[in-house]
Amino acid sequence: MFKTAKFSRISENIVQQIRQAILQGKLKPGDRLPSEKELAEDFGVSKASLREAFRALEALGLLEVRQGVSGGAFIRQVDEKTARDALTNYLYFHNPSIAELSQVRCIIEPELAEIAALAASEEELEQLEEGHQELKASLSEDEFNHGVEIDFHRRIAIIANNPFICLIMDAVRDMLVGIKDLLQTDRDFSEKVYLAHERILTALRERDPKKARIEMFRHVKEVEQSLIVFKQRHGSLRDSDLDGRRVIRAGNETA
Repeated sequence: MFKTAKFSRISENIVQQIRQAILQGKLKPGDRLPSEKELAEDFGVSKASLREAFRALEALGLLEVRQGVSGGAFIRQVDEKTARDALTNYLYFHNPSIAELSQVRCIIEPELAEIAALAASEEELEQLEEGHQELKASLSEDEFNHGVEIDFHRRIAIIANNPFICLIMDAVRDMLVGIKDLLQTDRDFSEKVYLAHERILTALRERDPKKARIEMFRHVKEVEQSLIVFKQRHGSLRDSDLDGRRVIRAGNETA
């Protein structure tokens, strides 16, 4: 199955070969790889290079190394957390702007709202209502919980029953929470969010997909415009200050 690893970037070559075997279906989740000795001979490398490759594959979520008599290196299926962390890491270094994040939301979220208007169960609507009331309570206490604001949108994404969309929404959530914290949005902003959520929730309760789509699009654009205004008010805040490193750190601290 494997070929002798090239001497330049040996561990990287091993990673590529094992990953390719997984993607081609030659290796499946739960499969145990041959022993270190056998693999080292197959690849023509030292055990040290092989272990370095194993560490990289573990970081990718493709391999699990177990200790003990029944241990070894086992192929594993990449889980949601690993995939989400990988996407978050990408955003960390590529610094999407407020407008870029809003564009993603405008493409995805109105569609999700339309689906939710038709597909949401009574229990799911009740859960949305509970989250909405939690946001209302935070306003009454002057505690603007941006995580609660964004969770409303994630709940709608969950109704669509699409794990890929939820993955994207989680990454966008972290960025938005961080941006709101850095820009120090005020009560007026959170009240507008609350009222927008009220309009969206009303459309969902009425089972009106067109209205839900329109209200969601309107809400996302309102948030975009408000955040841009907040950014402009911070005269000392440069574009580089809204980089992914600070934004994601801020978002994770409040999540």
